[in-house]
Amino acid sequence: MQETDRLKASRNAAFSGIPGKRRDSLQSAFEAFRKRKCLVLSAFLIIALVLCGVQYLMNTHSTASTVLSLDYEEASKGLAPNGTRFSIYEIRSSEVMGRLIGYAGLEGKITPEELSECISVKATHDKTVSVSENYISTSFVIKFTGKGAVRDRSAEDMLSLLCKTYREYFVEHYGFNHSILSFAVDDLKFNDEYVMTVDLLELKCGQLEKYVQLRNRESKNYRDPGTGLTFSALEQRAKNLCTYDIAKARSYIIENGIVNDRFSLNTMLNYKIRMDRLMYDKMIAAYDEDNEGIRLYDTAMSAIVMIPTQDQTMQYYMSRTKTGMDNMALHANMQLTGATERLERIEYNTYLTEKLKTSGSDSVQKEKADAMLDEIQTSLEKLAADIQTVDSSYTSTKARNYLSFSDDGTGFAERSGLIGSLLLAALILAAAFICVFLRTFFSKKKEKEA
Repeated sequence: MQETDRLKASRNAAFSGIPGKRRDSLQSAFEAFRKRKCLVLSAFLIIALVLCGVQYLMNTHSTASTVLSLDYEEASKGLAPNGTRFSIYEIRSSEVMGRLIGYAGLEGKITPEELSECISVKATHDKTVSVSENYISTSFVIKFTGKGAVRDRSAEDMLSLLCKTYREYFVEHYGFNHSILSFAVDDLKFNDEYVMTVDLLELKCGQLEKYVQLRNRESKNYRDPGTGLTFSALEQRAKNLCTYDIAKARSYIIENGIVNDRFSLNTMLNYKIRMDRLMYDKMIAAYDEDNEGIRLYDTAMSAIVMIPTQDQTMQYYMSRTKTGMDNMALHANMQLTGATERLERIEYNTYLTEKLKTSGSDSVQKEKADAMLDEIQTSLEKLAADIQTVDSSYTSTKARNYLSFSDDGTGFAERSGLIGSLLLAALILAAAFICVFLRTFFSKKKEKEA
């Protein structure tokens, strides 16, 4: 009872400075709200929840966002998996937007430029990076906001299609470079010499073998689900072509002296022999000079040389460095290797010129050589196509792991505008209080006038 009296006394003291009629009206308004405090609290909560729900539904329908993460090693360097420069803003490119329009069935309703305005991109990090520090983000927030012709579409659905479209675009453009698997030999035996055609076929076969060999090292057990082929089987086919079929065709062409223009080929081979001989003599001379320098090098300088060096923390330490003798030894080895390769080419071309002098071919032998080259070319084309098939399925599966999409972490409070909804609910109740106050005030005024 005493507590109630104190509350009344304090309330009367608070309104003591307000004129009579208004003071009585405010007291009446507060008394009305006090008596119905449970109803007022319930109304506040209901209004706030309704506002939150409406805001949540509106934001969910018109706005959606996700976090795109780059999950491969080169991403930290700002590169794509194939080593080219990466730009996240290509997600808004006309090619990606064109595909998205097709997937969403919006042809003729919106242009790629208009659709790109619905997409915003920003890095997830909020670090302050100094001028001397180069920070490369590997994750980005992708936000889709419905505008114009896509206003009636669900933002979540459009964002899902955007993620699918960009993944396809990324895999096709930046996953792997398959250009080496393309194969086109346009009847070179009719334009070039037979031995040169064999060289080209051997080069291409070697490229295919190295390519599939690398894939076999990455995944020895991978098997294409459509054809059942493995990288091991394809590698063995490439080896057999180089070791048997191409080698057999080369031997047949050389031993029978099969040529299109004997004089022109002989002149070209002699020119190559002279050039290779000059380079061989030059490399051997450099090799001898390096060996002589090593022999004359001061033995006092041949020991390990230590020099003061700074590490990443700017601390000094003594680091080992190469001496002049080490550099000369490496250079001498390089010169000897190059000279050996030149000598092998000289011996091969000399052998060819000798066979051209002693051998001659007839039409039957040329037809057989043509058939052998055609068979090799067909086998290489089939091998390249099979490698392309297996490699495409393998790299597509692998490249899908390069991009990942996850929730951007936006909570209910942000999506529903919880703070704003609470404030708006409070304003509505305040407006109701003012209405009650005004109604009471004018009622008392009319009673007094009456």
